[in-house]
Amino acid sequence: MRKADSLRRWLTAYLPDLKTHPDRLQIYVEGGRIAARRSRSLSFVYRYTLKVGIWDFAGDPDHIMVPMLAWIEKEQRELLRRDDSDPFEFEAESLDGDVSDILISIDLTEPVLVLPRADGTGYDIEHPPEPDLTDAFAGVSASFQQAFANDDPIVP
Repeated sequence: MRKADSLRRWLTAYLPDLKTHPDRLQIYVEGGRIAARRSRSLSFVYRYTLKVGIWDFAGDPDHIMVPMLAWIEKEQRELLRRDDSDPFEFEAESLDGDVSDILISIDLTEPVLVLPRADGTGYDIEHPPEPDLTDAFAGVSASFQQAFANDDPIVP
């Protein structure tokens, strides 16, 4: 599942402490499901809860939440349009001083296109990009990434 790897790269780029201490970031899938229907296609959708543990975090939780929202804007935009306005959940445990353990839970989907090869020798598998929903906020041109990173590409 590519979104777990994408989020790991993203958070490591935004939170330099995770480069020095990669063991402080744990990402795993919980409650994974496959959505598929009987059809002429073998295409399907991954549905899962991604758990993101950031351990011994010394800093303001805002420094985690803003890059999370910027990543969601890039990778799972519809979460920012939910009626309940809750794109993800988190738990935090205060440790000594300003240090906390933070666990984020985010429900994700990943469509997978399975296309038969023209020569009949198998299948090609594609992960299409997220749909472009930029017209939903007419007149608003800012994004979470622009606000946080001055629209500079942080992660390739």
